[in-house]
Amino acid sequence: MRYCLFAAVVAVAGVAAAEPVRHILVLGDESRGVIHYVDQFEPANSYSVPAPRPVWDLRVCGPDTYRSVSGKGFTVTDMKERKAVDKFSHDALGGLTSVCDLPDGGFIAGTNQKVDGKDAVVVYTFSADRQLKGKSVFHGIHYLRMMTRLDNGDVLLAWNDGILKGRLAAAGGEEGTALQMYKLPRDRNAYMAIPRKAGGYWVGGGFARQALAYAEDGALQKTFEAKMPEGLKNHFYAGVVELANGNLIVANWTGHDPDDGKKGWQVIEFDKDGACVWHLHDAAAYGSITGVIVLK
Repeated sequence: MRYCLFAAVVAVAGVAAAEPVRHILVLGDESRGVIHYVDQFEPANSYSVPAPRPVWDLRVCGPDTYRSVSGKGFTVTDMKERKAVDKFSHDALGGLTSVCDLPDGGFIAGTNQKVDGKDAVVVYTFSADRQLKGKSVFHGIHYLRMMTRLDNGDVLLAWNDGILKGRLAAAGGEEGTALQMYKLPRDRNAYMAIPRKAGGYWVGGGFARQALAYAEDGALQKTFEAKMPEGLKNHFYAGVVELANGNLIVANWTGHDPDDGKKGWQVIEFDKDGACVWHLHDAAAYGSITGVIVLK
């Protein structure tokens, strides 16, 4: 287990203090229903734009534009124009939690639904002109959070017990194929998985309150968990981003209430060894964060 220790940078006589870590970020704030632009180099440039709750699955979809999921569809927000510029909804998408783009301009949409009376994850495929083309059913899993599409077309489905790597149904079929399972070591509700630069996958472990590194074969290799000052806590590790230097940034969602950001650091950065090198905690400015995009 790696624990993140909060350390102040101290200037020693004759030795220059280390440059503080700063970022430019776009954050999805589930509890307040906004998308934040955060500029730590020029704080006066920071601002927030309303977006439909729960602002799930925040993703870049073009210059200055970000897509977030709510209800049976998604909203595209232009942060430069500070307004919604596109919306999509479809009646088939009850239980929608995640949307991934396809190379042909279409997209896939991951949902939690009942199939033959049992919980399942159903991934719908849409064409570039937003017409429903088909679906892939993954039986035996439930409570999908986020979906990641890999370069080869396979998907990582973050669900209640961990991550399922699966293959979408072949043309004319509806049955998705399970390829590999990455089980959480404790608790539940994995939120997101992304490929690791070192191979395998990073996982935001949800109520496991950890960021986890898995090998391709499913072996658990690392766990990162912040040790915060007394009175603050890890609650639910959500969106994850691996930086070019190998550091990992994780959103620590702390509840549905607009003021729940006070309960713990809202975003945390770990180095390759699991030490904490930066965190964001400003409960006056931000609520509970699930999505993180790093611009600088």
